Amino acid sequence: MTAAHVVVKQKSVIYQGVEITQIVNRVFNSCTYVLTHDGRSWLVDCGDVEPVLAQVDGNLSGVLLTHAHFDHIYGLNRLLTVFPDVPVYTNREGLEGLMSDKLNFSRYHEEPFILAEPGNARLVDDGEIVMLFEGINAQAIATPGHSPACITWIVEDALFTGDSYIPGIKTVTNFPHSDKMLARESEERIRRLARDRRIYPGHAPQDETITNQII
Repeated sequence: MTAAHVVVKQKSVIYQGVEITQIVNRVFNSCTYVLTHDGRSWLVDCGDVEPVLAQVDGNLSGVLLTHAHFDHIYGLNRLLTVFPDVPVYTNREGLEGLMSDKLNFSRYHEEPFILAEPGNARLVDDGEIVMLFEGINAQAIATPGHSPACITWIVEDALFTGDSYIPGIKTVTNFPHSDKMLARESEERIRRLARDRRIYPGHAPQDETITNQII
C-alpha cells in the first residue's frame, strides 16, 4: 500500500467544460474520478484523500459511489472531516455496505471502515437523476452482480462503471452476495449504454494511467 499516486488529467470535455481527473489509488489500483466545472467538483468513489484535496481546491459538492467495497470507499471518513456537509450518493444496498465492515470487506484489511456520518448518505433508485452542475446531471443506473450495491453513473457521454464493467477484465463474481447472472445482465446493459460513450472503470491496470474506452 505504499505505491505512489498516479494523477492524470483527462482534458477531453464531456459537456460544457467538465474536466475528468483520474486518481489511481494505493489499494488495488482502484480509481477515483474528479469531475470539475466552474470551480466546483464532484467525486466518483473515494480512495486516497490527499490527491483529491489537491484537485478540488477546497470546493467539493458531492460523492457518487459505484459500490461500497472497501477499495472504493476507504477515504470517505477522512474526506468528511474536511467537507462535513458533502452528500454521498448510493443505494440502499450501498448504505448497508457503508455501515458494515463485513459487507464492505474492510475487516479483512488493515483499515476497518464504517461510515462515521451516515446522515451524509443520500439514497438513489435506478434511473434517478442527481444534478451536478447547472445543466449537467448524473443518472444512476443499477448494475448489480459484482455487488448488489453497484451503480453505473451516466454523465453526458461518460459512463463511470465501477467494477460492473472493466474493459478486458472479467467481472469478479466470487464475493459473498455477488451474482453471476446479474453481472452478465448488467454488463449487457452497460454495453448498450456505452454506444458512443466513454467508459471510466473502477480500476486501472498496473502499467497504465487513465482508461477511457469506447466499446
